[in-house]
Amino acid sequence: MLAQILVVEDDPHLGPLLKEYLSGDYQVHHSATLRDAQSWLGMHSAQLILLDLNLPDGDGLDLVQSLRQYSSTPVLVLSARSGVQERVAGLNAGADDYLTKPFAMPELDARITALLRRTAAGTGVNLGNTSLSTSSLLLTVNDKSINLTEHEARILELMMRTPERVFSRADIESHLYGWETPNSNSVEVRISQLRKKLEQSDSDLKIRTIRNVGYVLQA
Repeated sequence: MLAQILVVEDDPHLGPLLKEYLSGDYQVHHSATLRDAQSWLGMHSAQLILLDLNLPDGDGLDLVQSLRQYSSTPVLVLSARSGVQERVAGLNAGADDYLTKPFAMPELDARITALLRRTAAGTGVNLGNTSLSTSSLLLTVNDKSINLTEHEARILELMMRTPERVFSRADIESHLYGWETPNSNSVEVRISQLRKKLEQSDSDLKIRTIRNVGYVLQA
């Protein structure tokens, strides 16, 4: 499964160019504004974000700081702000790497590969007969593995680390997005998908609904 990259770049030439260049090796979504990027991230998962800072509706660093409240997705800043203080500010805000414009595509390739490799070295969690790899997004029971989406994996990791704890819908939304989404049924949909995948994998884990309260993982 190809890694998903979100490109946030408002330049009408560079944005489409990056999407075309990277699409041979990755799944790529291009957003030209902060608002579009935030909306997309609310519904999808990315393994890496390429982020311009000078966007028409705000500073890209605002997105980094918001993202770091609920996600460790690696962020590679692509910016014309080349001063030392500006680069340090970007890294201190939570960016994982910083590449100044103009840049060579082979260097961009190398930095993307390094960030994805670093992410893939992450650890997982085990409970009962079930293992979850948070880097490869794999649910494994014995020799059977099933792919999860990033949001499914993050919900399951949260529950596996504190089994028997009841999580409200608001708890899970805050964990995924950093805010609540009152008119969305995204949590219910993802819990339903997780239940099906746990059953398909012959996992001992069960997600139980506590009516009017939330969800609890039982081993």
